[in-house]
Amino acid sequence: MMDAIQHALYVLSNALLLPTLLGILAMAAWTMLLLGGLVREWFTRPAIKRVLREARHLAKQAQAHGKLSGGVNDEALVHALRGCAFGLPARLMVLLERDAPGVPDYVKSLDDLEGDVAASLAQLSWLTRVAPMLGLMGTLIPLGPALTGLASGDVGVLSSHLVVAFTATVIGVLIGCCSFTMGLVRKHWYQHDMGELEYIFAHVIANPASNPTRTGTHS
Repeated sequence: MMDAIQHALYVLSNALLLPTLLGILAMAAWTMLLLGGLVREWFTRPAIKRVLREARHLAKQAQAHGKLSGGVNDEALVHALRGCAFGLPARLMVLLERDAPGVPDYVKSLDDLEGDVAASLAQLSWLTRVAPMLGLMGTLIPLGPALTGLASGDVGVLSSHLVVAFTATVIGVLIGCCSFTMGLVRKHWYQHDMGELEYIFAHVIANPASNPTRTGTHS
């Protein structure tokens, strides 16, 4: 009975080796794509900061006047943010046009943007945790056949399985390190940009009556 259970577990464990290795390869490719996106976004950070700084300046002018006057209105803020084709400002513009074309709902769009940011960071968090787990599985599974080869004196089988085992560990840990680092960088960027966007539209959200677009819509 025990031999049958051990044999079943051995067969099941070996059957999981190929899916585990394929999963590690898929995660490695996914990590490379995310890393490329991070590098591209890094090059666009100066433009994003410049656009946010200009929009924040308009928002400060609005707060200094106590109302959206002197040509400084929500349309001016949106126009300033349209100057950025990357990052969270561009994604916010897409959400504004998708949810209510012509009648922007800033609260809803900002909430949706926060959800998108959380989902993006969750992907990196998932990779950070799962990739090392698969690497560990890719290490432990080949050890069974490797020990069998050692017991039978087959050095070739032993060495081939050990190569697979340690390679899987290295790749899994590397994916986890890259994902963790990318998560920290993106979290810092997104927190900064979300804080800027919330500040920029805080006056519009708090004073909907001063929004000429909405006032004309509800009249």
